[in-house]
Amino acid sequence: MCWLGTLSSIASILPDEKLDIAKYSELLDQVAKEIHGERNRVRMNMNRFIIAIGSFIPALTEKAKEIATKVGVVMVDMGGTSCKVPSANEYIDKVIAKGSLGKKRKEARC
Repeated sequence: MCWLGTLSSIASILPDEKLDIAKYSELLDQVAKEIHGERNRVRMNMNRFIIAIGSFIPALTEKAKEIATKVGVVMVDMGGTSCKVPSANEYIDKVIAKGSLGKKRKEARC
């Protein structure tokens, strides 16, 4: 599921009409089912995917927020660093509050 990062990047730059919204919706469902059974990096990627889809595809924002609520806290071992896993719901809410919901980027960020 490491390719979810690539799909997140694609959602961040392409107009919604060029995206397969139904497939992204299916992937959100799959993430909800599998996230807690995956390895650290995969869990982090899946959490980022929920955030990206909720932030960049307004048609799926509510679904992404529902999935984030269903998933709850995502635990990732950060190896003793001060890094934290962002709450998908809180992050999406910040995007909405900033007025940036659906605002696409000019290029993908790695």
